[in-house]
Amino acid sequence: MRRSAVSVLTVLLALPAAAVIVDRVAVTVGVKVIADSEIDLRIRLTAFQNEEKVDLSLPARRRAAERLIDQKLVEREMDVGHYPRLAAERGATLLNDYISANFKSDREAFLRNLAAYGLTAQELQDDLVTQTDLLTFVNLRFRPAVEVTDEDVKKYFSEKILPRLAKTQEASVSQMRAQIEQQLTTERADRELDLWLQDQRKRTKIEYEEKDLAPENVTAK
Repeated sequence: MRRSAVSVLTVLLALPAAAVIVDRVAVTVGVKVIADSEIDLRIRLTAFQNEEKVDLSLPARRRAAERLIDQKLVEREMDVGHYPRLAAERGATLLNDYISANFKSDREAFLRNLAAYGLTAQELQDDLVTQTDLLTFVNLRFRPAVEVTDEDVKKYFSEKILPRLAKTQEASVSQMRAQIEQQLTTERADRELDLWLQDQRKRTKIEYEEKDLAPENVTAK
C-alpha cells in the first residue's frame, strides 16, 4: 500500500510539469522579447483581417517577426514619451464596430470565422487596440511635421487624379484639395515612420534567438 501511494504521488507531481508548455523566445529587441507564439498569433490575425489563408511558412514567419520588431520599437518609444493609449474599456467598442462593419453585427458568424483561424475575440480586440495606439503614435509624432504645398497638390492632381478620370468626368484641384492633402500627408508620415524605424533598428540591439527568422542579409547572433 505504501509503495502504491508513493507511485500515485509521483504521477500526480509529474502531471503539472508535463502540462507546462514553454513559449520559446524568438527575437529580442533591446529589453523587449518576441515569443514564438506571438509570431504565430500575428500571422493568424493578419490572415483573418485580410481574409486570407493562414501561411505558417518560414518566409511568412520572417515577415511577421519583422513587423513585430517594428511594433516593439514603437511601443518602447510610446513608453518613453508617455504617448496616450486607448482606455481599456474602449477595446470592446472597437471590437463591436469591427463585427458590425465586417459581419453585419452577426456575432455568431464572427465567432465561427474567428475560431476557424484559431483565434479568440479577446486576441482580436487586443490587436485592434494596438493598431489604434500605433496610429495615435504616427499621428502625433510624424503628421504635424508634414508640409503639403499648393504645388504638391497640383502636381498630385495632374499626375495621379486626371489620368484616371473618364473624359466625361469633371474635377478641379479645388474640389479635391482636402482629399489630396490627406493622401499626401498620410504617405509622407508613413515615409517618415519608415525612416525612423530604420534608425531605431540601427540603435537597438536586435537578436534572432530563432536563427531561421533572421533576414538573409542579417547574421543571427
